[in-house]
Amino acid sequence: MNNGYWLEELLSNPRDFIDSFYKQGKYYQKIKTWDKNNKKRKSPRTYYVFTLDEEDAKRNATFSTFELGIEEHMIRRGYLSKIAGFMPMNSAKELLLKLSGIQMEENVFVAPEVTIDPVLRGWIRLRKGCSIGWGTKIFNHLFEDNGKIIIGYIDIGEDVSVGGFVSISPGVTIQKKANLGAEVRIGPGVTIEQYAKIGAGSLISPFITIGEGAEVMLGSVVTESVAPRTKVQGNPAKIIVERIRDRKPKLDLIINPNLEKDDQMGA
Repeated sequence: MNNGYWLEELLSNPRDFIDSFYKQGKYYQKIKTWDKNNKKRKSPRTYYVFTLDEEDAKRNATFSTFELGIEEHMIRRGYLSKIAGFMPMNSAKELLLKLSGIQMEENVFVAPEVTIDPVLRGWIRLRKGCSIGWGTKIFNHLFEDNGKIIIGYIDIGEDVSVGGFVSISPGVTIQKKANLGAEVRIGPGVTIEQYAKIGAGSLISPFITIGEGAEVMLGSVVTESVAPRTKVQGNPAKIIVERIRDRKPKLDLIINPNLEKDDQMGA
């Protein structure tokens, strides 16, 4: 091997180079291989599902997490994330979150008591101007029945507002200026397109899309994809408005229509 290879690897991808000094289990290696190949795709996928070996599938989720072979990273980053969770939003908190593996852009607000998954570093992105409410939980991996594990990137877009106690699963993409109310639960592989609104207490089932400008009313259970600019409500959610009007404020709604008459009378 070329003597300069390690230096080239360090300079080109320092995170992977540092990871190579830690124990890497078979599942972690599988994840890294998928991640590397996925980034080469023209349209990268946001999530990946794999199955544990039969022996490992019988063990509980906590033990299987350590079988990923990244316990040192997980514990260290977990402590950093936990400490950050007690702090108000400031430069120190931002630094701790970045050290714990979160990709953050400018003007991001993360409230106290937010839990962010530390297992897969760099798989969570908080984009410019987004806001994460108190008690929100963000996980880029979760365990399903029969030993299946879903892992995925989480991308929260520009100026997105996430209410308190929201649960966000792996493979979720929330595009710019979407708005999520409190206690919303989002299943894995969900895409919420720009300007969409999700009412408080709603449940979004896995692997569906909420279209651009769509609106999910309070407490709805969404089991199918919602078309753009459509309003849905209920359990299961049904369409109540097919084409939501443009929400841009109209001038005649802002200005008092009698203002001109009042001016004429006072002249």
